[in-house]
Amino acid sequence: MRTKTLALSALLGALSTASVMSQSVVYSLNAVGYITVTMNPGFNMIACQLITTNNTVGSLLNNGTGLSGNPGPYEGSIVYKYNPVAKSYGIDVADAAGSSYADGWDGNGVITMNPGEAIWFQNNTGAAVTATFVGTVPQGTNTVGVVKGFNMISSPVPFSGDVVTNMSLTNYNDGDQVFVWNNPATGHPTGAYNLYQVDIQGGSSGYMSQWDTPDPTVQVGQGMWYNASAPVTWTEIFSVNP
Repeated sequence: MRTKTLALSALLGALSTASVMSQSVVYSLNAVGYITVTMNPGFNMIACQLITTNNTVGSLLNNGTGLSGNPGPYEGSIVYKYNPVAKSYGIDVADAAGSSYADGWDGNGVITMNPGEAIWFQNNTGAAVTATFVGTVPQGTNTVGVVKGFNMISSPVPFSGDVVTNMSLTNYNDGDQVFVWNNPATGHPTGAYNLYQVDIQGGSSGYMSQWDTPDPTVQVGQGMWYNASAPVTWTEIFSVNP
């Protein structure tokens, strides 16, 4: 399987004016997958939807080749991981020349990028950078827990397309929102979010659930904001077996 996708998003709140673009390519054979994510200068919301030997920033985005005073491939870049309970970010900085940690991150590169999670990668290198994630495609029943309020998440399986039809995000609440960013390079002169909001309409035969606008679409290696009016458990079932 070979899928080429263009993933776009932006940081909500204080970083909402930053441009974001990420290009991803995924290759898979049976249950082994390869996701290549190209991060352009500025903010990129990225995800690793594979199980690796170590799903941390330090391992997946190794900056340690620049030790001994030389800059690493991501030197000066910053990663942010949103904590929806504390409503704050964990932050780490790529600093191979100054860090004593082998993977070249000031905070030891311990921020996780597990399937279902997403992070911001602020590319401060001045040029596009590429990372390739190699690991096992999650199988069986995979879940993402969403708390009330804003959550930075991704599909727990490397799928792309409609989150409802392709990724089984069907147990949403009335009023839930998804934010997907349009980078200026896609035709928006200033960039803007695509906002998707659930609108549940009642009727004599029960409820009809639908998104106000066409269902959200995300790509392999892309994260998104999910603003939940009540907790949600996103479940995806996948198997390579017949």
